[in-house]
Amino acid sequence: MIWDTSDNVDYRVVEHTPRWRYLENYEAPGPRAGVYIFATSNLQVKYVGKASPGRMVVEITSAIRREKAYGATLVKALYTNSDDKATTLERDLIEKYHPPNNFT
Repeated sequence: MIWDTSDNVDYRVVEHTPRWRYLENYEAPGPRAGVYIFATSNLQVKYVGKASPGRMVVEITSAIRREKAYGATLVKALYTNSDDKATTLERDLIEKYHPPNNFT
């Protein structure tokens, strides 16, 4: 399923990366918890993952190493104010998009 930009303004999201970034050029600001999304160049969602506060880059790197970015070239981050909100947001996005790499 193609990324829906309305997910950038979900009530749990306090900030998001303003544009999609290439996987090899990712840097994350701030120590917030949140969710990251891997997608193809046409924004087909491939994987949704969660990061605890201050661990966004670590979790993205780990997911790439575990081949969760298979088929993806882009990444986007949605930041929340709490780990609990990140957990529910991740669950809801996985349910909405059914990303194939979440089920391998």
